[in-house]
Amino acid sequence: MRPALVANLCLLLSAFCLLAQEAQPAPAQTPAPALQPAASAAMPPSEEFVKAVYFGKKFAEIKDYASAYQQFAKADLLQPDVPGVLYNMGVLLARTGRYSEAQAKVDRYNQLFPAGAEKPLVARLQLELEFERELQKKRQVDDEYTAIFTRGRYLYTKGDLPAALKLFQDAEQQRPTDPAAVFNQGVVYEKLGDLPKASERFHRYEELEPDAGAKSAADQRLLGIESEMSDMKTKFICPFCGFRLPIGATWCPHCWHGPYLTSQSAWSSRPCSDGATATRSTFYADNRFAKNESLPCLFNGSMLEALRYTPARQQQVQEARKAEGWSYAGDIIQAWRDRQGNEIRYVQGADYLEKITSPSSGDVLLFAAHKTADIGILLLDRDDVVIDGQKYTVHYTFDAQNRIAQEQVAYQNAAGCDDVVTMTADVTYTNNNLSALKIRGGYNGAVVQGSPRLDWEANITYAYDTNDRLTKEDLALTSMTKTYTERPYGAERQEIGTLYQDMRVRKPVERMLSAGDRCGISGTQVLGNPVDLRPFYALTPNLAIVLGNGVTRASVSFTYPDSYRVH
Repeated sequence: MRPALVANLCLLLSAFCLLAQEAQPAPAQTPAPALQPAASAAMPPSEEFVKAVYFGKKFAEIKDYASAYQQFAKADLLQPDVPGVLYNMGVLLARTGRYSEAQAKVDRYNQLFPAGAEKPLVARLQLELEFERELQKKRQVDDEYTAIFTRGRYLYTKGDLPAALKLFQDAEQQRPTDPAAVFNQGVVYEKLGDLPKASERFHRYEELEPDAGAKSAADQRLLGIESEMSDMKTKFICPFCGFRLPIGATWCPHCWHGPYLTSQSAWSSRPCSDGATATRSTFYADNRFAKNESLPCLFNGSMLEALRYTPARQQQVQEARKAEGWSYAGDIIQAWRDRQGNEIRYVQGADYLEKITSPSSGDVLLFAAHKTADIGILLLDRDDVVIDGQKYTVHYTFDAQNRIAQEQVAYQNAAGCDDVVTMTADVTYTNNNLSALKIRGGYNGAVVQGSPRLDWEANITYAYDTNDRLTKEDLALTSMTKTYTERPYGAERQEIGTLYQDMRVRKPVERMLSAGDRCGISGTQVLGNPVDLRPFYALTPNLAIVLGNGVTRASVSFTYPDSYRVH
């Protein structure tokens, strides 16, 4: 009970002392006073009644309210509806937390004794009981709120973020001004990667939170979120290693995957959406059809849309690499190992990946780059790349707009006659779009083969629609010449004679375009150096192919949904 009830109880017990004294037998010369509160109390109190009231008072004095109530209840059974007993029972029931029963006693008193002597005390007790009812309601609401909040935190720790978020939202509905539920919603939204909603929730938290220290901590969190939101607008991720890159970067400097030419139509020409197609057709030198190929889609939407940075997307890429055996230092990829002991090491320099080594095989890939003066992105000058087991060394040069102006390639064709093949692609742009590539390639053969010199030339042209979407990409192998400057000797003479029956020293071999290059024989296999456009993937991803012997033309046609745009 509240202090007021304790005081009321003391007053009441004092009153009952008087009542008990009045109940004693009076001297013969003095008539016994009649009890007035109710007709049922008009009869003289019995000795047992007086005793029960007295014991009730004594138990109350030692704060044994349960026993005190038992005594007053006994008195009520002996003589029902005595107003003071009813009131005392109400007080004691309230003191022991039995508020509904206490209210029943108060209602009974008010019904029987609307103008009873204890009426002021009953009115005060009524207020106390109403307060206790409100307190019980509040406690019930508090318990429900605590249960919701506790369940939400449990689900958060179990990783069920949507369910946890729903519970914290329910908690906010119950207590709209409680900062804790709002803060936890912000944490969940941040974990889900919905940073705009997380930011809104933390701003609302700061409006509700009175503690300056807690607000300062939320400020720091908001700074991080707003920085992330800025990155979501201005950055994308490398889909291989997950490193965060500024829009405009061409390669990832920590794994050299790329290029990420997000604004060029050629790299956004194969979206994964209904109505988008890419079909490559090839033709022989005599215009015979070779084959059609449906090229797979590359990105959901444009390249920029598919690679745009979000914390969840970055985490997904990094976790996929780690599952494959890759390790990281922060966000920078470091090495790969498998259970058999195979290993690849990425040697990261101050700004970029300088080389990749394989301790088991001894292979090394080297890289060189420079940083642009305007926006400070890294452009790849030298790239050692392996495609389908063939290693190529590529050098790039760039124009004033940091676009690839020329690509030079060198490789030793172990699948042929170990000739060192060189190729060069010169690039022409119209606005920011590729308009043409001129590619030249060739090699000098071994002396034993007769020191042959082979040269070929190919042109690629690009066509766009009014929305700057690539619609056609045409390749034409326009020339191929091979000239033996000396006579082959040894076993090579017989092989060359078999390959080129009309070969003459210092005279170009005839029909090279229709036959393709041949340099030797291994068993039943004819060796040669086909036109290999694969290392030009940075410039022409849709025609990065090896041209089969006799294939001189290729064309790629594209269709798009009407709504598709290149960003």
